[in-house]
Amino acid sequence: MSASVAGIASQNRVGAGVGFQNGESALSVGYQRAISPRATVTVGGALSGDDRSVGLGAGFGW
Repeated sequence: MSASVAGIASQNRVGAGVGFQNGESALSVGYQRAISPRATVTVGGALSGDDRSVGLGAGFGW
């Protein structure tokens, strides 16, 4: 899901994804903010049935 917003050249990015496997479905949503021209922070969450997950990340480039 994060890769779908990585190429968007703006300060704030939102992405969403869905997936299906063996009769199960899942939804994920993420937000990414450029905190400098070379750094981003990302937060996201996903759910599938009774399962939930949350993630936080950072990216740097040079």
